[in-house]
Amino acid sequence: MKFVTYEQYRNYYKNTYLMRLEDTGMEYKLEENYKIYDEKEIKEIDKKHDKMFRNILSRKTEMVKFLNDFLSFKEKVKETQIIQCHTDLITSRYEERRSDIIYKLKEKPVYFLLEHQSTIDKNMPLRIWEYIGEIMRRENRIQKVYPVVIPIIIYTGFKRWKLETNFKKLQYQARNYQNYQIDLAYNLIALQDYSFEELLAKNTLFSSIMIMEKCKDKEELILQLDNIIEQMSDTKDLEAIAEMISNIIQNRIGKEETRKMLEKIEGKGEIGMSPLTKMLLDLKYENRKEGEKEGIIQGIKSTAKNMLKSKEPDEKIMKYTGITKQELEELKGEVIYS
Repeated sequence: MKFVTYEQYRNYYKNTYLMRLEDTGMEYKLEENYKIYDEKEIKEIDKKHDKMFRNILSRKTEMVKFLNDFLSFKEKVKETQIIQCHTDLITSRYEERRSDIIYKLKEKPVYFLLEHQSTIDKNMPLRIWEYIGEIMRRENRIQKVYPVVIPIIIYTGFKRWKLETNFKKLQYQARNYQNYQIDLAYNLIALQDYSFEELLAKNTLFSSIMIMEKCKDKEELILQLDNIIEQMSDTKDLEAIAEMISNIIQNRIGKEETRKMLEKIEGKGEIGMSPLTKMLLDLKYENRKEGEKEGIIQGIKSTAKNMLKSKEPDEKIMKYTGITKQELEELKGEVIYS
C-alpha cells in the first residue's frame, strides 16, 4: 500500500478514490479509508501549513537563525537588532493584501519581507514589487527616506521553481532602454535545493519544518521525525515540535505513530514543559473526538486573550491558564493585531 502525500493529492486530482500520478503512471490509493478531500479541506490544510511557518518565524530567535543560516550577510544579524512589523498592506488599488512576515532593523531603514509559497505563483515578482512599494511609501512618509527591502520567498512545493527571480529579466529587453529597467530580485529559499542532511545540520525549528515538508511519504516522515527529535535538545524547541506533530503532522502519520512521537518527546524533554504542551502529550489522542484537543487549546488561548484585553497582570494570566511567558508574549502580538 503506497500513500499519496498532501502535496501530491493537491497538485493532481481531487474527490477521487483512485489517483494516477501523470509523471510516473503509478497508481496510488488515498489514506484514511479512501477519504475524499474537497477544495475546502485542502484550503484548510494550506492554512495550517502557512500558520506553522508564520508561528515559527514570528519568534525573533528563530528569525535571526533563519536570516543568518540562509542569507549571506557580512555581519550576523542579532536578535536585539530586529523588530517585527504589522503585515497589513494596502496596495495602490486599495485591495487588502497581507504579507506573511515583515521584520525591520531597529536602528536602520532595512526591512525583511517573507512570503511562504507551497505553489508556484507566476505573478510573484509583481506581488513583491507591490509590497516593497508600500513599505517604501510608509517609511518615506515617517522617516523621509526610502528603505532597503530584502524580499525572501520560502518555497516548499514539489515542483521545481523555474521562474526568473529578477524582475529585470522579465521585462522587455532592449539595449536602448536597459537603464530604465527595474532591477529587483528576490531571494528564493527552495525546499529542493537542500538535502535532509544539510537541513538537519542546521538544527533549528525552521529547518525542522523544511525537513517535514520535504518528506514524500509516511515512512520517510517518521524516519526524519525520529532524527529531528533525537538531535534536538532545547526544551522549548521540543515543545514546538510536539505541537506541530499534534496539530498538523498527525494527519500524515496517523494516531498511533503520533502517540509514539509524543512519547519520545515527553521522555526527552518533559522537565520544564509548559502545562499547555504537557496537556497535549497526556491526551494521546485515544478515545477523543476529532477536534476536542484543538477546542481545549483554543479555549485556553481565548481565556488568556480576554484577560489581556481586560489588562490583567501577566502573572495572573499565567497562573490561571498555565501558559508560559513566551506563549503569553506571542498571544499579546495576536491581540494587538486582532
